[in-house]
Amino acid sequence: MATVLLHPVFMILPVLFVYGIYKTFNKKTALFSFPFIWVGFEYFDNAWQFSFPWLELGNTETYNLHRIQHIEFIGVHGLTFIICLVTVLVYFTAQRIYNKQWKLVGAKTFSLMILVLILLLFPNFYSSGRLSGDNDKYYYTDDSSKIIKTCIVQTNTDPYVKWGGGQDSLIDSYITKLNGSLKYDADLTLLHETAPPYYFLEDYNYQKTVKFFNFVNSNKRNLLMGIPHLEYYSDPNNAPNDARYSQTSNRKYDAFNSAILIEPDKRKEELTIHKKVKLVPFSERVPYQDIFPFAEKLVNWGVGISHWQKGTELKLFELNTPAYNRKVKFETLICFESVFSEYVSTGVKNGAEFIAIVTNDGWWGNTAGPYQHEQYAVLRAVENRKWIIRCAQTGVSCYIDPLGNIYNEIPYYSEGFASRNIIANSEITFFAKNGDIIGQIGFYIFLVSFGVSLVSYVYMKILKRKA
Repeated sequence: MATVLLHPVFMILPVLFVYGIYKTFNKKTALFSFPFIWVGFEYFDNAWQFSFPWLELGNTETYNLHRIQHIEFIGVHGLTFIICLVTVLVYFTAQRIYNKQWKLVGAKTFSLMILVLILLLFPNFYSSGRLSGDNDKYYYTDDSSKIIKTCIVQTNTDPYVKWGGGQDSLIDSYITKLNGSLKYDADLTLLHETAPPYYFLEDYNYQKTVKFFNFVNSNKRNLLMGIPHLEYYSDPNNAPNDARYSQTSNRKYDAFNSAILIEPDKRKEELTIHKKVKLVPFSERVPYQDIFPFAEKLVNWGVGISHWQKGTELKLFELNTPAYNRKVKFETLICFESVFSEYVSTGVKNGAEFIAIVTNDGWWGNTAGPYQHEQYAVLRAVENRKWIIRCAQTGVSCYIDPLGNIYNEIPYYSEGFASRNIIANSEITFFAKNGDIIGQIGFYIFLVSFGVSLVSYVYMKILKRKA
């Protein structure tokens, strides 16, 4: 309900700011500021805790690879900007013709329509060249250390059943499926988000957790999986305001939706853990509950998806295979994190050579949600020119190459394996290196428009009072 009702209300804000410019200056200025302000608000919406980039206009282009290859320069907000600009140009031209200020067949009309055609067709021309060009580096390499054998295990576990009990039998079923994946001889095997429905590294869960460590150690396999993770604060004064308190141990702690890479013959203290930074508002965490701790009690699902604490950084993992002299860095995104374009690119800028996604899309059921979520990963692959491995609890699991092509899909509501060799690469695109320039420019214009509108409103009120 919060997503359906609250986020559309937020989208009124950029429209109001455009209206403020219209009242301060004129309709033409307001009209042509609209693409910048809308993009600026989308960029801002990535930053605050109410963020829901699922709704961004640029996401609608993900279904056509022949129109999105240029986002390696401009990102998804560049797509939004083009959509808004084309809309403005067409409206502006139609208005001029309707008001008989321009002729239907005239120089001004012709000029703007040419500009519209360029904006519409350039992505197609660039994408055609990019897709038909030399892309062998994404599929072949002489450097064996960059060839990663991977395996996805889609368990098709009902999320409500998973959190409802029967943990021992559930874990045994996971181990059975992991043993089934051994035939693919993978360097990296993936299980989905929050695979074990308990705090994975706590000593009181040792009898269940040790089964995963035994699988990894006995078979010399690397296992990437999502886990619930507890972290205790050594200094309670440094704990967040909304941290939990254990009366038993007299310590402050927090629970994190996390991902862990279990490596052979390593102790749990040596393992890398990424704690989810981008949490779904209201589903996983009440926005700004650290400022208003009482708000945490407003949402409690009781099925393992609420009351998470926010992580502070996108942690990179390192895949080490001494036999191949391999040391490859990659980033792991947990579910909703894959929708944030610039956030994902920071991992690539910091050295990630491929991207893994662990997710649970089972809450949606067999609706459009899981398929939309899969498609948004296509944008991340193209923006960063990286292979993506996507492991979903109930589907859709798949591989996505750096051009956005999808392979080895495991259908929704089914269990199974997918295996593929991917090529790790150190390419850093213009977008990954320089960030979301279009979004940033739009954001600053968004701020200026807000300031201008506010000052103008106050000034007009003062003039009215004096009059």
